[in-house]
Amino acid sequence: MRRLRARTFLLPLCLMLSGCAATSDHGRMQFVAPQGVGIAYSEVEMQAQLAMGADASCQGKDCEAAVAFRREVRQLGARLVMAVGELAPELNTAVPPFYIWVPAKSDQGTLSSAAGNVAVFDGLREVGFDEPALAFLIAREMGHVLGRHHEENTAASVFFSVAAALVLPVANLIRGAAAAIPATTTLTATTTVASMAGSRILRDTYKPDQLREADMLALRIMVRAGWTPAEVADALQAAEPRIQDEGWMSELLVSKARLDQIAMGPPWLLPAAVADAGVAKNLD
Repeated sequence: MRRLRARTFLLPLCLMLSGCAATSDHGRMQFVAPQGVGIAYSEVEMQAQLAMGADASCQGKDCEAAVAFRREVRQLGARLVMAVGELAPELNTAVPPFYIWVPAKSDQGTLSSAAGNVAVFDGLREVGFDEPALAFLIAREMGHVLGRHHEENTAASVFFSVAAALVLPVANLIRGAAAAIPATTTLTATTTVASMAGSRILRDTYKPDQLREADMLALRIMVRAGWTPAEVADALQAAEPRIQDEGWMSELLVSKARLDQIAMGPPWLLPAAVADAGVAKNLD
């Protein structure tokens, strides 16, 4: 019975994750879920994060500013989508139909899903990003999508969910505690906490690589759309006094430091893929 139960859990895991090793444009091996699974999982995760965010409200001129911000994001998004379309033949991945929008959330940050759904929170209006910086924030989320980071995160979550469901009950039986197994709800909660913790630890290990890849993909998109690395770096520098070193903003500061190095460094230090996109020709 236990062997049958194990096979019941392992079968969907193998079907979902087997043969899903991939190599990013930067040469890093990734263990990713199939695109369909990644889309479904990341969409649910994104909607859950949006639901937890604080709603934004406006009155009078602030509402006019909110409308103007949505218009700017929409226009920048269209420009970046066109650039991605031009880059598509050079990318080692499928390009989804991107949809860029502004949810009425007072939080400061961005989100995306494997489906190409990119959300720019209304709370970012308070920072007052210049056009190149705001475009970079959008392009960076597009970089996460194109880098298949959502499918990579999904694979980690699914793996630990199945592993926890298998290991915890078996561990109880090995200890001879079958008669003392807690109520189903308690066991389910324990399994969920264990799988979330394991998934979070694994995600954190490759998060720096994901951010670096997203930055470099964003830079390729930005250059194709007509911005230079120096323009983006200068725009982020202007906004730095209003960027707090915590949460999502702390990741933005990491990206800013990377762009500063690229904008000031010699072209031969650039990754080949970025240099091929024309970055070296656009350095000031």
